[in-house]
Amino acid sequence: MKKTIIFISLIIIAVVGILYSTYGKEFLSAMDEKKVYSLVNINNVHLDTLDEYKFFNEGIVTYNNQKIKYINYDNSTIWESENAVFSKNVFITDNYIFRQMENSTEVIDKSDQRYVIAEIAGEILNVSRENEETYMIVKTDTGQNSLYIMNDNNEVVVDNKAFDEIITGVAISDKSEGYSLITLNFEKGVPGNTLYFNLLDDVELWSTAIENELLLKTQIVNNNVIAIGDKNIYYYNTNGKLMWKNSIYSKILDFKIDKESQKIYMLYDKEDNTELISYNFEGKVMEIQNAPVGMKKLKVFENKIMVNNDSAIFVLHGSKADKIFEDSQDVIDDYLLEGNTIRILLKDKLVSGQIK
Repeated sequence: MKKTIIFISLIIIAVVGILYSTYGKEFLSAMDEKKVYSLVNINNVHLDTLDEYKFFNEGIVTYNNQKIKYINYDNSTIWESENAVFSKNVFITDNYIFRQMENSTEVIDKSDQRYVIAEIAGEILNVSRENEETYMIVKTDTGQNSLYIMNDNNEVVVDNKAFDEIITGVAISDKSEGYSLITLNFEKGVPGNTLYFNLLDDVELWSTAIENELLLKTQIVNNNVIAIGDKNIYYYNTNGKLMWKNSIYSKILDFKIDKESQKIYMLYDKEDNTELISYNFEGKVMEIQNAPVGMKKLKVFENKIMVNNDSAIFVLHGSKADKIFEDSQDVIDDYLLEGNTIRILLKDKLVSGQIK
């Protein structure tokens, strides 16, 4: 009798699993489409900001060329510092602030601990962090672009690797000690790109040339390389073999590569509407959604897809777009979503609330 009950239970579980895999996603999608999203429990906080302001760690950093201030979401000061030496450039990443001065570059963490990194010869053009590595693109005194990569201990692991062409994109692998990189040149007015996949110990595994378009972004997923251009999306395997290519027929407004959902989201500006298309990592179109006309940017937060322009934010779900925020006076600089709590950063103001 006991074995019979266990056997029947296993059959029920198997049937439920088959039904969910067949109809479950459609059912959840239909349920989500019936929802109406809105912002509740709205709170406005005045911020004492300087020239620039960015989300940083679990607060906001604001700065000019002499002063840096790190504040909580309630505008209370965590720390601030002022330096008699002017900053040439300041770059904000998730956990570190990079401050380039005339003769040195300083790294500042969330606790205001400061480290001077190896001398960077030239002007820092961009700093970004990915998978606990930091990369810098530097324009040297000779006009070349060079690459620096530092590990999480701020130790330089790629030191001044020079390229004759302009570096337009870098991505750090989460599966190996490697990175992909895009360079750009214009020969007779025609754009030409080279896509590289290199190891951190200065070994080039492969490279390929892509002509007559501008590559906008590279990303590494399971040691495969995705490259997004203004005309095509490319997907290369570990050995540099092109696995698929999809053509693009509309102007790209924004794009996101989401490793969790294993999708590529592309926001397009068409003649009479704005459209969001999602592809899986095999190049198949998974969904096409209309977005409100005039949207410029795209964000993906776990189970929510959101688009915005300078004044409004919408949640896209199914075939619907629900406006959750609008400010006709101030420009939206950035926003974050943690669970159902959204924080929207504007000049001298932080708006927070819950999406219901």
